[in-house]
Amino acid sequence: MSDDIRWELVEESTLTLPDHEAIAAMLAQAFPDWSHWYVGGRSWAGMQPERRVIARDADDVVVAHVGIRRMYVTVGGEDVLVGDTGLVSVTPRMQGTGIGRELMERAALVLEGLQVPYGFLGTGESRVPFYAHLGWHHLDDAVATYSAFSAEGASLSVTDQGGWLVLPVTARLEDWPTGPIWLNGQQV
Repeated sequence: MSDDIRWELVEESTLTLPDHEAIAAMLAQAFPDWSHWYVGGRSWAGMQPERRVIARDADDVVVAHVGIRRMYVTVGGEDVLVGDTGLVSVTPRMQGTGIGRELMERAALVLEGLQVPYGFLGTGESRVPFYAHLGWHHLDDAVATYSAFSAEGASLSVTDQGGWLVLPVTARLEDWPTGPIWLNGQQV
């Protein structure tokens, strides 16, 4: 990884329109199938993050990003406070350089600072090994329901099985409840 990377931890309300535009441009590159979401200053897909970890190169171009927001999810009927973690991305030209690992190490520090019991993340099954290597635990057979919003703003209830992970922060993994997961709203 390059020594020319500058890392920032920013609160959502401090971002400027040019910051949102720079993040959106990188997200569109990192998620080409979803690039229609990330246009102009729209630097989020569902719920806007509360905090973001951003990496910029020597030219001040955003090259990596993760968003985190505290929220409650219901697991098997029990409300659990989590740091919902999403929009994890590294620009294609920097993938495989170790920047993704450092991004998630910094995200773990943010979760610790927020003092949430768990980090919570949904991803594609093919990416689970990356997160598992960094201490996230795959919730085998977990089924989660959440509100998915279209780029036009319409809300649809979606249920996904697989790709759900937790990171114990102030609680023990053994204390994570069992049962279906209900996100009363959107994900980051």
